Amino acid sequence: MRKSLPIVIALLMLFIAADASAQSSLYKQKKYFGAIPMNGLNVFIGFLTGPDHKYLTEHLSDFAKKHDGKETWDDWSTLFHTRIGYQRQVSPNHFVVTNFNFSYMSAEGSGNLFTMTEPIVYVTTERTLTTYLFSLDVGFLYYMIKPSVQKIAPYIGGGFSAVVPHEKLDSTWRDDGTVYDNPGESVSETSFEPGVYGQFGINYYISNRWGATLDGRLQMTQSKFRIHGGNFDIDYSGLCMAVGLQYYF
Repeated sequence: MRKSLPIVIALLMLFIAADASAQSSLYKQKKYFGAIPMNGLNVFIGFLTGPDHKYLTEHLSDFAKKHDGKETWDDWSTLFHTRIGYQRQVSPNHFVVTNFNFSYMSAEGSGNLFTMTEPIVYVTTERTLTTYLFSLDVGFLYYMIKPSVQKIAPYIGGGFSAVVPHEKLDSTWRDDGTVYDNPGESVSETSFEPGVYGQFGINYYISNRWGATLDGRLQMTQSKFRIHGGNFDIDYSGLCMAVGLQYYF
């Protein structure tokens, strides 16, 4: 029996090694949680609605009234929004994501007022408030069904944003058609602001490499605009609706 024991052990080790080699590699198993690769790149194009500049533009209107004039402003309504992002699957239904967002918005105001400098001059006013809104998101997504080819998968999620708004107020005053010097009325500011967002949508897996998405994103953030010695809130909170294309690898 003792003489046959090494042979038995050797045969047992050969059996274990053969069984292990027949199993699929653990590293290969980690590449997929199903038919869809773990990594994804996406691009979205859509619109943003909801941002509000009323505190600033109400101040500019009141400024004109105090100078025996008036100034009216357009509202921001639907604004351009685009996004590119990366997502990684960490479980069959859970993804971590990072996105780079850009939105463009512009509003115009016009009116008239009397200047307070000597000599007092009656001028017409034309103003344009332009915002370039950049943000970087870090968050998560939860898909309500496991990703699968030719399936529709609804999802929800959310996270945090680092927001960089660049605000530019261009003001032109004219006296009988001649441009009037108005120092301090044109202002450009850039700031860094925190933000949070929520996300929801549906994704259709066209193949194991491509997907098409209808996405909604609720964002909350704001900044201050400084003019005439005051700080005025500009609210960028709103709803982004976009269509997107996903590529998985």
